[in-house]
Amino acid sequence: MTYQWIRKDSNGTQVQPLLSIVVAAGDTGAHSVATDQWIPASNGSEQLVFNNPSFAVAPQSFTCR
Repeated sequence: MTYQWIRKDSNGTQVQPLLSIVVAAGDTGAHSVATDQWIPASNGSEQLVFNNPSFAVAPQSFTCR
């Protein structure tokens, strides 16, 4: 299973490199993705997208203070 973080702020859209997790057939246990560490330039959003199989988590918006 591959995934990546997609970030959007005043610097535009940044698509991070693909990462992967191994999930065996029939495995229903919890799995973790790599935590994204990013300091945004302005208000924006970040989204976790699984590429194979395809599934997108809703974007999370944020406001810089």
